[in-house]
Amino acid sequence: MSQSPFEIELDDITLARARKGELSACETIFRKYQRPSYSVAYRICQCPELSQEVTQEAFITAFRRIRQFRGDAPFWGWLRKVVVNHTISALRRLPNRPDTEFQEYHAGTDAPQEHMGLAMDLSAALATLGAEDRAVVWLHDVEGYSHQEIGELFGKTESYSKTRLSRARGKLRELLEAPFQRESAGGVVV
Repeated sequence: MSQSPFEIELDDITLARARKGELSACETIFRKYQRPSYSVAYRICQCPELSQEVTQEAFITAFRRIRQFRGDAPFWGWLRKVVVNHTISALRRLPNRPDTEFQEYHAGTDAPQEHMGLAMDLSAALATLGAEDRAVVWLHDVEGYSHQEIGELFGKTESYSKTRLSRARGKLRELLEAPFQRESAGGVVV
């Protein structure tokens, strides 16, 4: 598993100043963590406007509750949890969205473009998942949340997370393997 983009160290002095309500310290924190916050929100909900709104709401909540941060874990982990909680809450308020069509891409050689193509395939495949499935995949496989933590975020059980992840991975596997199966069956993928 790769490092989370949230893993940015925050010095104790800036944190202490933010706890006292100093705007310059809060601005420093916002500038450090705004991009990873937006990125996580966007990866989960796939909507730029909603991601921006969620990010702003998460920072407002974080600054209002910053005195509740105990310091027994890194600040970035606490802030990430605030962002994820806001994103999941926003998803719950949304009506069910129809799936989007999978856009196929396949490079013709095993060059660096091939790896970029696979990343594009994965990104497009993730976008076809429903919001909750996409959130479960992202939180578990990228952000490193446990099934129990994901279940709690959604107000469900641990098995809910395991089931959603299994089904979502199956769908992703089908979407990502489809171009290769057609190619090996004699079809040419351009």
